[in-house]
Amino acid sequence: MTTMTLYAARNIDFAPTINVDYSGDELPLIGATISMQVRQYAGAAGDPDAEDTGVTFTDGAHPTDPDLRRLVLEPSIAKADLAAMPGQNQPDPGDAQAFVHEFKITYADSGQDSLLSGDFILAAGVDAT
Repeated sequence: MTTMTLYAARNIDFAPTINVDYSGDELPLIGATISMQVRQYAGAAGDPDAEDTGVTFTDGAHPTDPDLRRLVLEPSIAKADLAAMPGQNQPDPGDAQAFVHEFKITYADSGQDSLLSGDFILAAGVDAT
């Protein structure tokens, strides 16, 4: 599993392109799905604060290193969902809040792997519209 800090703002859709390089055999992704959840802390019970249950992905050869493969993730969380997340302007107006994220692969045979996790830093954004 890889660890990565992601950054988002409450006033802009979250739609980055994330490259995950890995070695070894190609992942068995035919029929697989990748999901992303954002929570206040690891293991937080209940529904996630934000999620993408169908992250778009492609897997292929690494563009410069023949010994690696590259999995490209394109998660999407609408700004309305980000704006609704808890903690805005706490403890002080404009402060960013720290959450955690995890990307999970569910293979066609129902097996699962945690692919990517880490901090999810959510800023207020400057333009409130």
